[in-house]
Amino acid sequence: SFSTDEVIRKRLLIDGDGAGDDRRINLLVKSFIKWCNSGSQEEGYFQYQRMLSTLSQCEFSMGKTLLVYDMNLREMENYEKIYKDIGKYEKNSIAAAHEKISECKKQILQAKRIRKNRQEYDALAKVIQHHPDRHETLK
Repeated sequence: SFSTDEVIRKRLLIDGDGAGDDRRINLLVKSFIKWCNSGSQEEGYFQYQRMLSTLSQCEFSMGKTLLVYDMNLREMENYEKIYKDIGKYEKNSIAAAHEKISECKKQILQAKRIRKNRQEYDALAKVIQHHPDRHETLK
């Protein structure tokens, strides 16, 4: 007692991508056997037409599969090109970021130097303020 999901899953596993190729080939073989065993000319002609129809379906399916395959190859080439372009952009972007970082480091060093000088100037100004100015000293 198979459930419907199991039957569908089994058919998809047998059939591959679900295009019905396996079923078409089985139909073709059955039609060929019926054609070989056909008694009347009308039945033989009917089986012959059925085989031609099944063959054209198989050829159509094969052509469709080849087109999808070619499309997938082109898409892969396109994705590889995009990947390379992104890689180049990332390299340029990373190089620009490193350059900006080194520029910022230089600015930080300069700002630290200026701050240190200001602190020294403030310390000297406080020391100078404790002493009388020149006018008072001359008196």
